[in-house]
Amino acid sequence: MHIKKLEISGFKSFCDRTVIHFDHDIVGIVGPNGCGKSNIVDALRWCMGEQSPKQLRGRSMDDVIFSGSESRQGMTLAEVTLTFANDNQERAAGLPIEYRDYPEIAVTRRLFRDGTSEYLINKTQVRLKDVTDLFLGTGCGTRAYSVVEQGKIGMIVSSKPEERRLLIEEAAGITKYKHRKKQAEKKMELTRQNLLRVGDIVSEIERNLGSLKRQASKAERYLNYRREHDDLVLHEASHKLLELVALDKVEKEAWAQADELATRKRAELDARDGTLEAARAEAFELEQETDRRQNAAFLADNEVRTCEAEMSRARDRLQMTAEREKVSSEEATKVQANRAALQAEIETVRAGLLSLETQESTESEKLRIEETRLADLEAQQREINQNAGTLRETFANSTAAAAAAQERLSGFERRFSEMKLRRERLAIDSQRFTEDFDEAERKRVLTDQRCKLLDEDQRSATEQVETLGSEMRELRESIVGRERELEAARNELSARRGRLRALEEVHARLEGVGTGPRALIDMRHEAVIGLVADVVEAPEELIHAFAGLLGDRLQYVLIRDSARAPEVLQRLADKKAGRATLVPAFPPFVAGMSRCEVSGPGVVGRIVDFLTFAQEHEPVIRMLAGEAVVVDNDEVALRLRAEGVTEVLVTLTGTVFQPDGRVSGGAGDAVAAALLQQKRQLRELRAAVAESESLVEGCLATHTELRTRMTERGQELDRARTFEREVQIEKVNADHELKRISDQLTTVRSRLSEIARESEELDVALDEAGFEQEQAQQMFDRAQAEAARATEELTKFEQLATEIAERVGEQVAVCTERKIAFATVRQQSTSTRQTVERLGRSIDELRDRAEQLESDAIEAARVQGEIAASMLQLRERLHIAVSAATEARSEFDSRRKALDDVRNTLGVFEAEIKLLRGELEDVANEARGHEMGLQRLTLERDHLMAAIAEKFRGLRLDRVVGDYHLRPPTDDEHHARIVELNNLIDRMGPVNLDAMSEYERTAERFEFYTTQKADLEKALADLEHAIQQMNRESKRLFRETFDSVNAQFSSIFPKMFKGGKAQLVLTNPEDLLETGVEIQAQPPGKKVCSIDLLSGGEKALTAVSLIFAIFQHKPSPFCVLDEVDAPLDEANVGRFADAIRGMTDRSQFIIITHVKRTMQMVDVLYGVTMQELGVSRVVSVKVNQAAQTRSQHPISEAVA
Repeated sequence: MHIKKLEISGFKSFCDRTVIHFDHDIVGIVGPNGCGKSNIVDALRWCMGEQSPKQLRGRSMDDVIFSGSESRQGMTLAEVTLTFANDNQERAAGLPIEYRDYPEIAVTRRLFRDGTSEYLINKTQVRLKDVTDLFLGTGCGTRAYSVVEQGKIGMIVSSKPEERRLLIEEAAGITKYKHRKKQAEKKMELTRQNLLRVGDIVSEIERNLGSLKRQASKAERYLNYRREHDDLVLHEASHKLLELVALDKVEKEAWAQADELATRKRAELDARDGTLEAARAEAFELEQETDRRQNAAFLADNEVRTCEAEMSRARDRLQMTAEREKVSSEEATKVQANRAALQAEIETVRAGLLSLETQESTESEKLRIEETRLADLEAQQREINQNAGTLRETFANSTAAAAAAQERLSGFERRFSEMKLRRERLAIDSQRFTEDFDEAERKRVLTDQRCKLLDEDQRSATEQVETLGSEMRELRESIVGRERELEAARNELSARRGRLRALEEVHARLEGVGTGPRALIDMRHEAVIGLVADVVEAPEELIHAFAGLLGDRLQYVLIRDSARAPEVLQRLADKKAGRATLVPAFPPFVAGMSRCEVSGPGVVGRIVDFLTFAQEHEPVIRMLAGEAVVVDNDEVALRLRAEGVTEVLVTLTGTVFQPDGRVSGGAGDAVAAALLQQKRQLRELRAAVAESESLVEGCLATHTELRTRMTERGQELDRARTFEREVQIEKVNADHELKRISDQLTTVRSRLSEIARESEELDVALDEAGFEQEQAQQMFDRAQAEAARATEELTKFEQLATEIAERVGEQVAVCTERKIAFATVRQQSTSTRQTVERLGRSIDELRDRAEQLESDAIEAARVQGEIAASMLQLRERLHIAVSAATEARSEFDSRRKALDDVRNTLGVFEAEIKLLRGELEDVANEARGHEMGLQRLTLERDHLMAAIAEKFRGLRLDRVVGDYHLRPPTDDEHHARIVELNNLIDRMGPVNLDAMSEYERTAERFEFYTTQKADLEKALADLEHAIQQMNRESKRLFRETFDSVNAQFSSIFPKMFKGGKAQLVLTNPEDLLETGVEIQAQPPGKKVCSIDLLSGGEKALTAVSLIFAIFQHKPSPFCVLDEVDAPLDEANVGRFADAIRGMTDRSQFIIITHVKRTMQMVDVLYGVTMQELGVSRVVSVKVNQAAQTRSQHPISEAVA
């Protein structure tokens, strides 16, 4: 697979499309410096995927696009296509399988100015990875040994052993294994991270699975309770809805009757309104007619006033016109007189003008004669001045030459002084630089010691950073643990607050309390204290006993004063909100306490002793509870009754034994028990909420303390890192200082050599300056003699110039007098002509004014006649207008009287309609009352349906009422069961309704992630096995290649050097995957020494030997050598050329060179030129003649 051709367009200096064919074994590229030869190598590397702009000798990748020149604009696209001939089946086997059967493989890379990049293989767009994979293991590539550019040949020798190893790896084909190993290691890292995450997920799921199972069981019980509760609530709501529907029907009938009566009244009112509207229409017509008559009277009066005003204006105009006619006649007479006077004046002025024109002609002729004389004198003056100017120029040149010579002589004197001073300074500088060299050497030793101390400080700082980092991780883990505890405590607090709010809402809604007591509580009357159940609390074990004893009495309403009981009950009756029993907080009579002690087995004690209540409520509690005794069960109660105990007995289950033999019990105390339990539960929940809040505060304090400690450790870590960075910076500065001092030593050595060379140059310069000083003295003498001769002749011409200047001055004065006289006459004649013209214009203006005045007089007479005629017409109009105004006022008075009669009739009609509207309003109010009743029933029904819809997620009650209307109406037992179910649901606390489905999903996830974990563990094991295989294969290939290349290197080195020996040595033979490669070389006649001590040519030849040794082991399809032969002398160039010629059967060579011997060896030669600045072009020459023809016609001449 060798290079067939290279196509470049817009890349660096190759602006135009350039095609370079590589059809021969050895292709040479030549050209002057800066013409763009190395850009061809850059194009090859760039096309093969090079990503570093620095390797392409640029700062950014945009630098590879042609940026323009003085004559061309920059381009927006750089494109390079590299075409390979795939004609070697053995080498084709190393290519990716999809490209093995192509006879040619064309790799294209494009880069646009906006940063967009494209890669193509055989005109198909691919990724950069595909281009890189194409060259892996072939010995080709951007960093392989197949491309050796400027400077790299020296780097092969001077680079680190680990960097030099890359050449052996490329030759061994290990790069593709390393590439695959990196990919496998990345996959392993990702797999480990995924395995860690999956493991965490499996552990988390496994921890949650048991909890979810318990929550699912709880959710199932909750749903059973909820279904029964919802069924009972819907049953109760359905019957309530049916009741509201019945009431709605009755109310609608009453509203319909009232609405019918209102309709009749409204019809009667409409009829009366019609009569009223007719009367209003008649009144409106009369009003309009009256307005029209009034307007007519106004118009007639206006016409009279208008005619009178026009008559007055006509009289004024007639008087003004007569006055204007009189003024025009008088002014016309004055104009005629002025015109005659001007005519006489213009005749006099014209006679004076003829005399002035004759005088002007005479003065003009005299002026012409004097000006002719002046022109002759000025011509003589110019000739004299010209000759004098030539002499002055000659004198100036001679003077300047003398001054220049004098200045040059002075310059030589200064130069001698400066050279002597420079020699003294060089001696001083030599002494100073010698001292600087000693001082720099001392600083180098001190800085080297400082670098070692900084290394110790850096290691200490790194250890401190690691220790603090470990402490930070431990604190971070503790904080995470505390945050989890805090989150759990907050969740528990939130749950308890939720239950407390729910229970407080239930308590506030008075669920289970009768409508009467609830209405009294909602009224918030000032006399009402609350329910009996709100002021007393029973222990848990006595709740049913106390509830059974008091029963409905727990719903008695406490009031402050029994005297206000009738008032409160009356308000309850007014609202029709049911019945209630009122109990005064301080009853007037309380039964006396019995002194009989009841004791014995099964006797708990008097119930009042176990109750909790405020002291002010003791009388009412004792009145209601009495001296009832609590016993364990019915048997104990019967036994005590048989023993003659007369107190009320109540069992723990709520059965009450009255002294008169009545026994009450059963399950009817659920509502009373619920009322008592609510208060206890509220107290317990409030205590639990306070406890949770305390726990959250404790967790927050611990969390804050850990955060504070972590912040302190973080600050210490930041200080440690800052110190570490400072040490690193100081170490870098010390290294830079050490390098600077080393550079300074080199500079001082160089400067001392320059001082010695400059002293020698000063001696030569002094000799040259002496010779030039003699020549300057001769030039100074010649210039002074020429200046003296010019001065003598210039004095003569200056005397002649003075005489002629005086004559010219006199003649100028004569000419000036003639000009003044001529100008005076011309000014007088011009002024006279202007006077004649002005008088003529004035006469014409007076003639036009006279004609205008005559026209104005005629026009004024005509206007007077017209005004007199119009005044006659106005008198006639005024008479007619006065008659019309009198008639219009009479008609207006009659219409106004008729309008007043109609308005009186309208007043009577409006009074009757107002009475009828009052009757209609009463009927309408009754109808609205029934309508409001309907609205109230509708609102109550809508509220009921909205409450059901809100509670049951949008359920419509009217659609399910058919499922419940056949059931019997609800009773207290039904309501008590609802309360019991509410309590059961409340006691369950928060329920995760999604727990059942979540449990199933979590179980499925657990199984899925368990399988994923096993798959990831297997994939990780497979990747580890693959990496082990690649490591074994890489070690084997590296060892075989190293041994082979070492043998070839040991063989080629003596051939290139004509003696000596060299070998490659591994720095760490035990670790073939990381070991570096050292070069040990011994040129002929020298001892084994460090490779750094070899000369530039020896280093280059050693590197060339290593490259050729690699090619002997694994020849690359092509090899690009960019000025590799530059450091070699002619003999070594010959051996270099022979070695390349001997390898052409295995590889193709592209050589960039300036060496003539190398040019003569190539098969075809391309010359890179820059005929147009900034734009490279390529010309080619085939070198197919015999060796003797080459010597007769050198290649360089052919290229030129």
